[in-house]
Amino acid sequence: MSNKGKKNSAKKVAAEKDIKNIIETENTDTNADVFEDVVVIEPDGTEYVNGEKVQKEKDHKKGKNQADKKPMKQKMAEAWDFTKKFLKSRLCGYIVSIVQLVLTCILLGEILYMNALPVWLFIPICLVMLLLNMFTFLTAQSKKLRTAGKIVSLVFIIIWSMGIYYVGHANDMVDNISGAKTKTDVVNVYTLRVNPATGLNQIEEFGILKALDSENTVKTIADIEKKVGKSITTVEYDSFLELVQALYDEEVDAIILNSAFVETIVDEPAFVNFKTETKILHENTIVTEIEVEEDKDVTNNTFVLYASGIDVTGNISTTSRSDVNILIVVNPDTRQVLMINTPRDYYVPLALGGNPMDKLTHAGIYGVDTSMKTLGNLYGIKVDYFFRVNFTGFKKVIDALGGIEVYSEKAFTTTHGGYKIKQGNNSLNGAQALGFVRERYAFGDGDNQRGRNQMKIIKAIMDKMMSPALLNDFSGLMESLSGSFQTSMTSEQIMALVRKQLNEGGSWNIKSYAVSGYGDKLPVYSMSAIPYVMIPYQDQVDRAKNLIQMVFDGKVITDNDVK
Repeated sequence: MSNKGKKNSAKKVAAEKDIKNIIETENTDTNADVFEDVVVIEPDGTEYVNGEKVQKEKDHKKGKNQADKKPMKQKMAEAWDFTKKFLKSRLCGYIVSIVQLVLTCILLGEILYMNALPVWLFIPICLVMLLLNMFTFLTAQSKKLRTAGKIVSLVFIIIWSMGIYYVGHANDMVDNISGAKTKTDVVNVYTLRVNPATGLNQIEEFGILKALDSENTVKTIADIEKKVGKSITTVEYDSFLELVQALYDEEVDAIILNSAFVETIVDEPAFVNFKTETKILHENTIVTEIEVEEDKDVTNNTFVLYASGIDVTGNISTTSRSDVNILIVVNPDTRQVLMINTPRDYYVPLALGGNPMDKLTHAGIYGVDTSMKTLGNLYGIKVDYFFRVNFTGFKKVIDALGGIEVYSEKAFTTTHGGYKIKQGNNSLNGAQALGFVRERYAFGDGDNQRGRNQMKIIKAIMDKMMSPALLNDFSGLMESLSGSFQTSMTSEQIMALVRKQLNEGGSWNIKSYAVSGYGDKLPVYSMSAIPYVMIPYQDQVDRAKNLIQMVFDGKVITDNDVK
């Protein structure tokens, strides 16, 4: 043995003797109740506890290090083995079954909230879904059926998840488009684009309408004065065309005008470029409550719905001229639906103070409630609800339904879009249907035929929505309805009609009738110019009244009745 080895051995012996002496000393201390371990660490890292060499911890660390050095394939194999054991376990079956149960409860809650299914249909659906849950739960306890049960459960989890999405989406859509109780007016401050003014403080005189839209004008003046911190100077004009002319002639620096008048303004040859020749310095949005019918039981009482087709790109509730004016009279007991179309140029007394004479389309400028009352006065009935559709957005609905079938009495090319329409049945997508429904120049009786075509489109949409085609692109249909449609009917009333249809099934007898008249040029309330109007044929108005009364009386309308 070398001298160095002898020295290390001597040191080790000495250390052991020292440890033994310490232990003996501790053991002889009769006053010590608690004994502490004596730890000695040699220079080479060897550890002694009470004289015994520590091996266990070192061996454990060594084993751990070896475990960490396992090949990745071995680790993945072990993880996969663990996963397979878990998937085959009873615990996994219970977890999957619980997830299915939770989704079942959520889906049933969504269906219950929608309130569209009749009780006789909802209860069996509940029972079937709960029995499916019980089946998957019981299969988790059987080794033979456990795997099959899990697969079945996963399938239903996917189905229930899709159901939650679609039903929830439908609920949101119905809530968004129903229960409308307001109208929105956007009143702007216009100045010429060449005017260097960039703010209201730079305007000295504002032109305003003397009587037309006076309530909104007063509110806008107050809004402007609040912003500039002072009273403003105004100059009054009798009509909005005189008001616009004053702006062009620089009699005033700016005008305060409801945006609802703009489409009528650009119809005038002198102001066809009004939108590009002016700029907006200020916009005031005014929301007004309107009177609507809420308590009527639409499943047992005949009701009248006003369908208005507008062409606006903003808020669907914004006041605008109505290019489509159709009354839909519905008797839910006899399942009779009658559509009455009234031309947009019909010369009628508006439901405003003094009942001034004007085109029907201009009634929409003063709000959908004015259009409803104007048509109600014309036919001697109360119009209960309104339904507004943005005609630039309705084409999305037709596309979501997979297109519609429409019959045309004449072959023609649409002015909007240049689509070829053949005589007879036509399969139309959304864009083609929009071109079809807006066409009037291709017909000898112009707006009269357009009105009849509009009713054809509505009937085609109704027929398609009552067919399985509704499910082709349900999500797309829901998206297209949002922002493009609005009705004053409540979601509860809409779902009540859906329940009635599901309960009773069958089809509805849908008939249409269009009133007409002869052309003339007469003064109107909303314009200083003398525009084209249509003077009503009173005998046709009277016939429309009789048809409406037949629906209220529970009579069935035939094709001969509407010829």
